[in-house]
Amino acid sequence: MPDSVSQFHLKQNCIGLLLLGFISSPLPAGAADMQAEGFKFIRVKNYAKALDCFHAALQEQPNNWQIWQSMGNCQMQLGRNDAAITDLQKSIEIGGIHASQCTIMAAALEAQGQPKQALAWLKLACTADPASAGTPGMQAALMRLQDPQNNPTGSPAAPDYMAPLFKGWQQDAMPIRVFVRPNIQMPGFQDAFVEIVRDSLNQWCKATGNTVSYKLVNSAEAANVVFDYTEHRELVSSQHELGIDGNTEMLAKQDGTPGPTNVIILVKDHPGASKFRDRGIIAQCCLHEVGHALGMHGHSPNSHDVMFSTTLVSHTGLTERDKNTIRLMYKQRER
Repeated sequence: MPDSVSQFHLKQNCIGLLLLGFISSPLPAGAADMQAEGFKFIRVKNYAKALDCFHAALQEQPNNWQIWQSMGNCQMQLGRNDAAITDLQKSIEIGGIHASQCTIMAAALEAQGQPKQALAWLKLACTADPASAGTPGMQAALMRLQDPQNNPTGSPAAPDYMAPLFKGWQQDAMPIRVFVRPNIQMPGFQDAFVEIVRDSLNQWCKATGNTVSYKLVNSAEAANVVFDYTEHRELVSSQHELGIDGNTEMLAKQDGTPGPTNVIILVKDHPGASKFRDRGIIAQCCLHEVGHALGMHGHSPNSHDVMFSTTLVSHTGLTERDKNTIRLMYKQRER
């Protein structure tokens, strides 16, 4: 996603500052062990498991500002920004202002589409820790939030976010042939996932006035687009799409139009998880990745759109800007 590089640095700053805070301020043995375990999970980006560890540490040390901060970080990384802000406010109430809290707060507010507030907290982080102000990640985040062209909320008045690099499938490729590959490691989810894929495709096709169409086929060899689902986060991880638990790989043709495409969606938080992720989160992730599969190689600069750089829990479907963009993209193709 175009603005995700500096978001990536900002989130890495959050993790780095948290690790330093943990090393410098020892806790009682039980809480310290749980926090150490939590940071092990953070290093492998298993934020749900890390959150469980920090919550356990909190039972022993309910008034420890660092544990509340760690929980806020995990909530932010999981896209639960309201919860992150609540936990961070508790951390500040208990332990005062620290740069690490401010950096996480900035990331949560930015993901909510509140760039002015995010910038204020990022500047407060620099005041609390002047040494952090000169780091490349912090400088990149500050510059981006101060640049109106790269403002993560974009212009609410803009009808679309059309970009020249958006190129859709040619008419002779319609209907796009789609295969949803079963995952034998997760029996019983295939029908639900097919339904989610179909709903995502239907929303985008309807937005184009059915200029785009598709049909399900019975094998990957017969398909233009193959959908997979997984419980292995490393298969969907990307520095370009933080907060999107899915990935789309496309072999574009020489003219830039789409070619063979594979979409993979995370449906469990980790291998062996007792339950599947919230259906709404899976559906929003799938809706975002279908946008890529239909030719959107870039992203919306507006945090309310499905094609923003991170999936927000508050998303409920395509916005008018999403619809206008795909409609314009396929109209331009026809011309």
